[in-house]
Amino acid sequence: MRFMVNETTIIIRHRNDKEKSIKDAIFAFSGGRKSLLIKGEGEEISTAVEVAEILKNRMYPRLEIANVSLGSRPYFNNKYQRQHDKYSKSNKKKIDIISKIEITLQTKSIT
Repeated sequence: MRFMVNETTIIIRHRNDKEKSIKDAIFAFSGGRKSLLIKGEGEEISTAVEVAEILKNRMYPRLEIANVSLGSRPYFNNKYQRQHDKYSKSNKKKIDIISKIEITLQTKSIT
């Protein structure tokens, strides 16, 4: 028999989301969630790490980092791409990428 873990996802889009993300995480864990997924891309990777560390070290000592996933995806900014293509025909095949991080926090199992 397989148990499904209750998981909430918090996506950090701006630096200003830090306090709101921490509050959302507190409400999730207070509501009985066993794990939390924090996502950040580009410049917000550091904010995602900071939120995870604040929750783990200051708020909930029973939390542990269950998984960290790093990756990237293609980045498309159509407005910039069109302007750039006007001036440089040689960069049409160049694909910009954006880095991303996913951090899973979960409550420690009592053994």
